[in-house]
Amino acid sequence: MSENATEVVYMPMRPGLDLSSGEAKKVWDSTLSTIAKQPGCKALYWGRQIENPDTVQMLVDWESIDAHKTFEKTPGYQPFVSRIMEKLVAGDLTMFHVKFPAEQPGSDNPFTMPVTECLNGFFSPDYPQDEYSSQFSKFCAQASEIPNSGAKGLIGGWSVEPHQHEKLGEGVDGKLFAGFIGWSNVEAHMEFRKTEDFARIIPLLRDGIKGMNVWHVAFQQYK
Repeated sequence: MSENATEVVYMPMRPGLDLSSGEAKKVWDSTLSTIAKQPGCKALYWGRQIENPDTVQMLVDWESIDAHKTFEKTPGYQPFVSRIMEKLVAGDLTMFHVKFPAEQPGSDNPFTMPVTECLNGFFSPDYPQDEYSSQFSKFCAQASEIPNSGAKGLIGGWSVEPHQHEKLGEGVDGKLFAGFIGWSNVEAHMEFRKTEDFARIIPLLRDGIKGMNVWHVAFQQYK
Protein backbone atom coordinates (compact mmCIF):
# COMPACT_ATOMS: atom_id res chain seq x y z
CA MET A 1 0.00 0.00 0.00
CA SER A 2 1.37 3.39 -0.96
CA GLU A 3 2.00 6.02 1.72
CA ASN A 4 0.27 8.57 -0.50
CA ALA A 5 -3.02 9.83 0.92
CA THR A 6 -5.77 12.02 -0.51
CA GLU A 7 -7.42 14.49 1.83
CA VAL A 8 -11.13 14.91 1.08
CA VAL A 9 -12.87 18.04 2.37
CA TYR A 10 -16.52 19.10 2.16
CA MET A 11 -17.01 22.82 2.76
CA PRO A 12 -20.56 24.18 3.24
CA MET A 13 -20.20 27.67 1.81
CA ARG A 14 -22.38 30.64 2.61
CA PRO A 15 -25.44 30.42 0.34
CA GLY A 16 -24.82 32.03 -3.04
CA LEU A 17 -21.22 32.97 -2.23
CA ASP A 18 -19.33 33.96 -5.40
CA LEU A 19 -15.74 32.71 -5.23
CA SER A 20 -14.83 34.41 -8.50
CA SER A 21 -14.99 38.04 -7.37
CA GLY A 22 -14.46 40.41 -4.46
CA GLU A 23 -13.11 39.53 -1.03
CA ALA A 24 -14.34 35.94 -1.30
CA LYS A 25 -12.13 35.41 -4.36
CA LYS A 26 -9.11 36.86 -2.54
CA VAL A 27 -9.64 34.62 0.47
CA TRP A 28 -10.29 31.54 -1.67
CA ASP A 29 -7.28 32.14 -3.92
CA SER A 30 -5.13 32.58 -0.82
CA THR A 31 -6.54 29.36 0.64
CA LEU A 32 -5.66 27.34 -2.47
CA SER A 33 -2.23 28.93 -2.78
CA THR A 34 -1.40 28.23 0.86
CA ILE A 35 -2.29 24.55 0.57
CA ALA A 36 -0.58 24.04 -2.79
CA LYS A 37 2.78 25.37 -1.58
CA GLN A 38 2.97 23.09 1.46
CA PRO A 39 5.75 20.49 1.44
CA GLY A 40 4.31 17.15 0.44
CA CYS A 41 1.32 18.54 -1.45
CA LYS A 42 1.36 16.80 -4.84
CA ALA A 43 -1.91 18.02 -6.39
CA LEU A 44 -4.99 20.05 -5.45
CA TYR A 45 -8.47 19.86 -6.99
CA TRP A 46 -11.67 21.62 -6.07
CA GLY A 47 -15.19 22.17 -7.34
CA ARG A 48 -18.79 22.63 -6.32
CA GLN A 49 -21.07 19.64 -5.91
CA ILE A 50 -23.45 19.87 -8.87
CA GLU A 51 -26.41 18.56 -6.88
CA ASN A 52 -25.61 20.88 -3.95
CA PRO A 53 -23.74 23.92 -5.33
CA ASP A 54 -23.24 25.59 -1.96
CA THR A 55 -20.93 22.72 -0.98
CA VAL A 56 -17.38 22.98 -2.26
CA GLN A 57 -15.38 19.77 -2.37
CA MET A 58 -11.61 19.75 -2.20
CA LEU A 59 -9.16 16.94 -2.86
CA VAL A 60 -5.53 17.27 -1.81
CA ASP A 61 -3.02 14.60 -2.82
CA TRP A 62 -0.36 14.37 -0.11
CA GLU A 63 2.86 12.35 -0.10
CA SER A 64 1.67 11.01 3.25
CA ILE A 65 -0.79 11.76 6.03
CA ASP A 66 2.19 12.95 8.06
CA ALA A 67 2.81 15.67 5.46
CA HIS A 68 -0.73 16.95 6.04
CA LYS A 69 -0.32 16.73 9.82
CA THR A 70 2.91 18.70 9.56
CA PHE A 71 0.96 21.50 7.84
CA GLU A 72 -1.63 21.39 10.64
CA LYS A 73 1.13 21.92 13.21
CA THR A 74 2.56 25.05 11.58
CA PRO A 75 2.05 28.39 13.39
CA GLY A 76 -0.01 29.75 10.50
CA TYR A 77 -2.49 26.88 10.34
CA GLN A 78 -5.03 28.04 12.90
CA PRO A 79 -5.22 31.60 11.49
CA PHE A 80 -5.53 30.00 8.04
CA VAL A 81 -8.53 27.92 9.14
CA SER A 82 -10.06 30.80 11.11
CA ARG A 83 -10.06 33.02 8.04
CA ILE A 84 -11.88 30.36 6.02
CA MET A 85 -14.46 29.88 8.76
CA GLU A 86 -14.98 33.63 9.15
CA LYS A 87 -15.12 34.66 5.50
CA LEU A 88 -16.39 31.69 3.47
CA VAL A 89 -18.14 28.82 5.16
CA ALA A 90 -21.53 28.50 6.82
CA GLY A 91 -20.90 25.40 8.94
CA ASP A 92 -18.42 22.78 10.05
CA LEU A 93 -16.00 21.25 7.55
CA THR A 94 -15.93 17.51 6.93
CA MET A 95 -12.41 16.18 6.38
CA PHE A 96 -10.93 12.70 6.02
CA HIS A 97 -8.17 10.83 4.20
CA VAL A 98 -8.47 8.14 1.54
CA LYS A 99 -5.70 5.76 0.54
CA PHE A 100 -5.89 4.62 -3.05
CA PRO A 101 -4.04 1.49 -4.20
CA ALA A 102 -0.69 2.30 -5.77
CA GLU A 103 -1.77 0.60 -8.99
CA GLN A 104 -5.10 1.67 -10.43
CA PRO A 105 -6.70 0.11 -13.53
CA GLY A 106 -6.26 2.40 -16.50
CA SER A 107 -4.29 5.62 -16.61
CA ASP A 108 -7.03 8.25 -16.74
CA ASN A 109 -7.38 10.67 -13.84
CA PRO A 110 -11.09 11.04 -12.94
CA PHE A 111 -10.45 14.42 -11.33
CA THR A 112 -9.38 15.97 -14.63
CA MET A 113 -12.50 14.80 -16.48
CA PRO A 114 -15.28 17.35 -17.17
CA VAL A 115 -17.42 15.76 -14.44
CA THR A 116 -16.51 13.34 -11.66
CA GLU A 117 -19.01 10.96 -10.10
CA CYS A 118 -18.30 10.72 -6.37
CA LEU A 119 -19.65 7.82 -4.37
CA ASN A 120 -19.35 7.08 -0.67
CA GLY A 121 -20.15 3.54 0.40
CA PHE A 122 -20.66 2.93 4.12
CA PHE A 123 -19.94 -0.46 5.67
CA SER A 124 -20.37 -2.07 9.07
CA PRO A 125 -17.32 -1.87 11.38
CA ASP A 126 -16.50 -5.58 10.98
CA TYR A 127 -16.80 -5.70 7.19
CA PRO A 128 -13.67 -7.26 5.58
CA GLN A 129 -12.15 -4.48 3.45
CA ASP A 130 -10.31 -6.85 1.12
CA GLU A 131 -13.63 -8.34 0.03
CA TYR A 132 -15.01 -5.07 -1.30
CA SER A 133 -11.63 -3.95 -2.65
CA SER A 134 -11.66 -7.09 -4.80
CA GLN A 135 -15.26 -6.40 -5.89
CA PHE A 136 -14.41 -2.84 -6.85
CA SER A 137 -11.38 -3.97 -8.86
CA LYS A 138 -13.61 -6.37 -10.78
CA PHE A 139 -16.16 -3.59 -11.32
CA CYS A 140 -13.45 -1.30 -12.71
CA ALA A 141 -12.06 -4.01 -14.98
CA GLN A 142 -15.47 -4.93 -16.38
CA ALA A 143 -16.55 -1.30 -16.77
CA SER A 144 -13.38 -0.49 -18.70
CA GLU A 145 -14.18 -3.27 -21.19
CA ILE A 146 -17.63 -1.90 -22.04
CA PRO A 147 -17.39 -0.08 -25.40
CA ASN A 148 -18.53 3.53 -25.37
CA SER A 149 -19.62 3.46 -21.72
CA GLY A 150 -18.25 6.99 -21.26
CA ALA A 151 -16.68 6.18 -17.89
CA LYS A 152 -13.00 7.06 -17.50
CA GLY A 153 -10.54 6.96 -14.65
CA LEU A 154 -12.24 4.67 -12.12
CA ILE A 155 -10.49 4.72 -8.75
CA GLY A 156 -11.44 4.04 -5.16
CA GLY A 157 -10.02 3.52 -1.69
CA TRP A 158 -10.81 3.25 2.00
CA SER A 159 -11.03 6.15 4.41
CA VAL A 160 -8.43 6.07 7.16
CA GLU A 161 -10.94 7.53 9.60
CA PRO A 162 -14.20 5.84 10.73
CA HIS A 163 -17.54 7.27 9.58
CA GLN A 164 -21.14 7.29 10.74
CA HIS A 165 -24.24 6.87 8.57
CA GLU A 166 -27.90 6.54 9.46
CA LYS A 167 -28.07 3.12 7.80
CA LEU A 168 -25.36 1.82 10.15
CA GLY A 169 -27.32 2.70 13.28
CA GLU A 170 -27.06 5.59 15.69
CA GLY A 171 -23.55 6.22 17.00
CA VAL A 172 -21.98 3.35 15.03
CA ASP A 173 -18.51 4.09 13.63
CA GLY A 174 -18.35 2.21 10.35
CA LYS A 175 -16.05 2.08 7.34
CA LEU A 176 -16.16 4.31 4.27
CA PHE A 177 -15.08 3.44 0.74
CA ALA A 178 -14.76 6.45 -1.56
CA GLY A 179 -14.98 5.89 -5.31
CA PHE A 180 -14.53 8.33 -8.19
CA ILE A 181 -15.45 7.92 -11.87
CA GLY A 182 -14.86 10.46 -14.64
CA TRP A 183 -17.58 11.34 -17.18
CA SER A 184 -18.01 13.80 -20.05
CA ASN A 185 -21.12 15.17 -18.29
CA VAL A 186 -23.81 14.13 -15.80
CA GLU A 187 -26.13 13.12 -18.64
CA ALA A 188 -23.61 10.54 -19.89
CA HIS A 189 -23.64 8.91 -16.46
CA MET A 190 -27.44 8.94 -16.31
CA GLU A 191 -27.70 7.39 -19.79
CA PHE A 192 -25.27 4.62 -18.87
CA ARG A 193 -27.44 3.75 -15.86
CA LYS A 194 -30.21 2.78 -18.30
CA THR A 195 -28.13 0.14 -20.09
CA GLU A 196 -28.00 -3.63 -19.69
CA ASP A 197 -24.26 -3.37 -19.07
CA PHE A 198 -24.93 -1.18 -16.03
CA ALA A 199 -27.45 -3.68 -14.66
CA ARG A 200 -24.92 -6.47 -15.17
CA ILE A 201 -21.98 -4.92 -13.32
CA ILE A 202 -23.65 -2.72 -10.69
CA PRO A 203 -23.95 -5.54 -8.10
CA LEU A 204 -20.16 -5.47 -7.87
CA LEU A 205 -20.42 -1.85 -6.74
CA ARG A 206 -23.35 -2.21 -4.35
CA ASP A 207 -23.00 -5.61 -2.67
CA GLY A 208 -22.05 -5.33 1.00
CA ILE A 209 -22.78 -1.63 1.30
CA LYS A 210 -25.16 -0.54 4.07
CA GLY A 211 -25.59 3.03 2.82
CA MET A 212 -24.46 4.93 -0.28
CA ASN A 213 -24.31 8.57 -1.34
CA VAL A 214 -23.66 9.54 -4.98
CA TRP A 215 -23.17 13.01 -6.49
CA HIS A 216 -21.09 14.82 -9.13
CA VAL A 217 -18.40 17.51 -9.08
CA ALA A 218 -16.81 19.47 -11.93
CA PHE A 219 -13.30 19.61 -10.45
CA GLN A 220 -10.63 22.03 -11.53
CA GLN A 221 -6.98 21.58 -10.70
CA TYR A 222 -5.17 24.40 -8.95
CA LYS A 223 -1.77 25.02 -10.49
